[in-house]
Amino acid sequence: MMKVARSFLVTCIILTIGTFIVFQGLNLLTTKKEPSTVRKQGDVTNTINFLAIGDSLTKGVGDSTQNGGYVPLVADQLRDTPGIDNVTTTNYGVTGERSDEILERIEQQQELQTDIKKADIIVLTAGGNDLIQTVKKEKLGINEESFLKPEKNYKENLSSILKIIKEQNQTAEIYVFGLYNPYSSIFPEMTEMKDILLSWNSATESIAKKNKATYFSLSHLFNGDEKSVVSKTGNSSEETDTSAFLYEEDLFHPNDKGYQLIANELYRVIIDHRVVED
Repeated sequence: MMKVARSFLVTCIILTIGTFIVFQGLNLLTTKKEPSTVRKQGDVTNTINFLAIGDSLTKGVGDSTQNGGYVPLVADQLRDTPGIDNVTTTNYGVTGERSDEILERIEQQQELQTDIKKADIIVLTAGGNDLIQTVKKEKLGINEESFLKPEKNYKENLSSILKIIKEQNQTAEIYVFGLYNPYSSIFPEMTEMKDILLSWNSATESIAKKNKATYFSLSHLFNGDEKSVVSKTGNSSEETDTSAFLYEEDLFHPNDKGYQLIANELYRVIIDHRVVED
């Protein structure tokens, strides 16, 4: 009798262990593994898409390296900034274009529109050729009245450009360059030019502000005669020697030093803007 009881107990134990093993096996087969929430280093990167739109100043005419003027210079500085892993740049600068032609490109070029939507930072240069073509037409005999209509057209075009950009991308940081006087050192007698530039730049700053963009003063950098809400380079209010920063073949576009000057200041403004936003 004892042998039968012992045999029955052993059988029960074996059945219990077997059932447990089978149950655990089925449980392993039917239970889904939860995805890991731990990311490998490098999976997530802070990349800035830097888009430059405009005329020959954006194209980089006068840059001896022919790499795109200020664009690659400021991109390199951003790449060296802690917290920024990578910077991609796209340059839509076209030499000789007026503001109406830049507007036309933004309205019609699908590739440009796509890049506007993807951009984190957008920099715009416009108006320089509107101004210089009027100067050439007047053959340096500056008449302020002859600039009224070109200025009106420029303001309308700039407003339309920024409106379209904001419609396509509401989160990008937008920086709008003002104009500078390349003739201030060469033709100091052209005093009317200073008043004309002040009017155009004041309009540019106002339009930029209305469209929640940041105005970037070039006149302050190159001429030292414009007070800017963003420029804090320490330049005096007196006229500076603009020719030291100009491309010697045309004495109009920046040279390597000029583009470096622009890049350094633009980088500072971008970083200051991001600190305030954060």
